[in-house]
Amino acid sequence: MKAGQALLLLLASGCAASRSSVVLVTIDGTRWQEIFGGADLGLLENKKETGEVQATRKAFWRDSVEERRRALAPFLWGTVATEGRLLGNVDAGSQILVTNRFKISYPGYHELLCGFASETIDSNSKVPNPDVTVLEWLSRRPGFRDRVAAFCSWDVFPSILNRERCGFPIDIGEPKPEATLLGRLSREIPAPWHGSIYDAFVFHGAMAYLREKTPRVFYLAFGDTDEWAHSGWYDHYLESIHREDAWLGELWRTLQSMPEYAGTTTLLITCDHGRGDNPGEWRSHNSKVNGAGYIWIGAIGPRIAPLGEASEQEPLLQGQVAATVAAAVGEDFAGENPNAAPPLPILLPAGR
Repeated sequence: MKAGQALLLLLASGCAASRSSVVLVTIDGTRWQEIFGGADLGLLENKKETGEVQATRKAFWRDSVEERRRALAPFLWGTVATEGRLLGNVDAGSQILVTNRFKISYPGYHELLCGFASETIDSNSKVPNPDVTVLEWLSRRPGFRDRVAAFCSWDVFPSILNRERCGFPIDIGEPKPEATLLGRLSREIPAPWHGSIYDAFVFHGAMAYLREKTPRVFYLAFGDTDEWAHSGWYDHYLESIHREDAWLGELWRTLQSMPEYAGTTTLLITCDHGRGDNPGEWRSHNSKVNGAGYIWIGAIGPRIAPLGEASEQEPLLQGQVAATVAAAVGEDFAGENPNAAPPLPILLPAGR
């Protein structure tokens, strides 16, 4: 290769890196069992767990695993599984391990956003995170100033992301001077649980922000799934997964339709913890609940090898998500944060 050609290739690679973006989506407390196996028949037909058994069965039950999981999450199985990666099917020998010993939300979000498990974050109390998340770290890097944002359903996220220090906007549906209709509805239609808004307000607020501000690093944190699971409503839990899968599809199509994102954006999807792996514990998650220590990850984008569902691999860690977010936009979070785990082995080399 001639020197001039090499220089042009290097410049093109650098331009591509400077344009790259990443969107991280977390779907709180979503079990790998449903993502990879579809609806659980025992829970679906238990009237204590499912109010509308026949309607839920018609919507989500199919004879084969492949049909069931596609009925529940058609975007994950119709697009991500063919054009990207899905990891975390324990039955297939793919494990993503939660290493914090608490197996609850704040410690889980700390682990996946900071790259390591904390021994001091041991509850869901609104304690400002003493550690720097990958989002905060990226917001201080050249090319990312005013290009990072988060839209979240849970009112603990300002503490998880340390709003007072992080320097980027965190939207949890709070009152704003500009009273948009969506903002008013998020306050005037209260969810049946404390401390959260419905995910629909998170998604549509985030989409409006995406189109107007075009952030390079964008975080969406959904929570309906976990709330319905704790409440014991398996039908609403399944409906939430299905609805959020549809939003993921809409988000991905929107990204591909915008010149700021098309062909240069990585979408990462995961959760903060697992849940119980049997009918008696599926509602719960903590250090004593079997199955709460397994999560799953979906990924799609120009640097994600289109290898589909993973199987028979060495166990991976929840903490690797943080460095993967950074690596997707050409930054080395683990290299500058020695406590952080390395990126997941799902990224193609830069420039490919």
